[in-house]
Amino acid sequence: MRKLFLQLHVSVDGYFDGPNQELDWFVLDDEFFAYVDTMLGSIDGILLGRTTYEGFAAHWPNSTQAEAPRMNTLPKFVASTTLNNATWSNTTIIADDVPNAVARMKQGPGKDLAIIGSSILASTLAAHGLIDEYRFFVVPVLLGRGKRFLDGLPDRLDLTLQETRVSGSGGVANYYTPKGTMA
Repeated sequence: MRKLFLQLHVSVDGYFDGPNQELDWFVLDDEFFAYVDTMLGSIDGILLGRTTYEGFAAHWPNSTQAEAPRMNTLPKFVASTTLNNATWSNTTIIADDVPNAVARMKQGPGKDLAIIGSSILASTLAAHGLIDEYRFFVVPVLLGRGKRFLDGLPDRLDLTLQETRVSGSGGVANYYTPKGTMA
């Protein structure tokens, strides 16, 4: 069975998006890019919400970043009832019954699956018990306002810390699993 993990940058005060949707506060250093390289090799699919998908679809096809070829060739699955046309290569739109579609994907063969950003999608999948691991990249910044991550989660979800990594730039990566599960 494939594992589904969430990867999300978050400020110390609990925001994943600045008040004007700015992301210039992310710590994207050599250590983070080494993580990205390893992570991209461990997955064979990315799940995205519509907003994150649209940002990625505008960026990655023309990017010269080292990870761009992998981002462009990996299968992408975008959860949306409003997106009619997927313009980014290897993208499938999931418009109906997203939790069941994701549960079926997890049962299939292959490497792990990643949710990158996409807090609304992550809240939905967390509420259905479909996320096996939470990877929060805590950035040493206080934003004061913006969008809170996993806002809308209907119930409390207790987590068990599996691993912590501190980067030279002061970012802290915390890996959690839902209580009662092992990594």
